[in-house]
Amino acid sequence: MRYRGRLLFVMIAFIALTGCSEILNSEELLGEDVQSALEVAIENDTGQGALELVTPNITTEDTKIEVKTIDIDEDKTTFIFIANEPVFEGQIKNNEIYTLDISDIKDALRTDYNPKVQLMQTSNDKESGDITTFKQVRYSVE
Repeated sequence: MRYRGRLLFVMIAFIALTGCSEILNSEELLGEDVQSALEVAIENDTGQGALELVTPNITTEDTKIEVKTIDIDEDKTTFIFIANEPVFEGQIKNNEIYTLDISDIKDALRTDYNPKVQLMQTSNDKESGDITTFKQVRYSVE
């Protein structure tokens, strides 16, 4: 339950940022560095590395999804969410495949929209810390 509250806070903060993007999107008001930082925040991608979905096709019968990370900080605690539900917390190794169970996640196999896998690392290795790395990949369910 405590993870849901924190995830909800992160989502609300992101929605607030995207809502303000039109107001703050003027180069007259923002310097070039601030403009770049805002674009990264709006695109949901911050920090180095990548998150890849290894499972080629996901069907409504699947109970697991496989993911792999590339150039993510292995010393930091990593939080992974699927369809906004926490599924992993711990240290990860790059270029290794992680199999994540989605059988108990209500929205993980919805066919009416593309669910997402999200990876997050924070400055203090706690879910409530400042986000230093955030990666997201969407998938479709057949």
